[in-house]
Amino acid sequence: MKHVQNHWFGLLLLIGIGWMHFRDIPDKLGETAYLGWLYILLMAGCAAAGAWLLSSHWKNGYGLGMLISGGAIIAYTLTRTVGLPNARGDIGNWAEPAGIISLILEAAFVALSVVQLRRPVRAVQSSGIR
Repeated sequence: MKHVQNHWFGLLLLIGIGWMHFRDIPDKLGETAYLGWLYILLMAGCAAAGAWLLSSHWKNGYGLGMLISGGAIIAYTLTRTVGLPNARGDIGNWAEPAGIISLILEAAFVALSVVQLRRPVRAVQSSGIR
């Protein structure tokens, strides 16, 4: 359980990212099936990253979570600018609350990952601020 104490904030962010996308899966599968499946993969990736954060391989968790979060930020930006194949309905829709919350969570996880991955392992294990 020591890893939960060390990486609880990262776990909370991953749970939030997964939850925000989970809520939209039925709509995405109905509208654009491949986006729904990408949401499902995102959730599975968040679960895997979270599991790694609970282990001694926590760096893998931050790496995978950063990849997922960064990819989600890029995909969100594409859907709001040029659109994706068969998904052009959200072009210009920057003010959607769920999208903004997701972006905040994803950006926070990327920032946390950069900080955690730059710290020496001993500093993370002995520090009171995790």
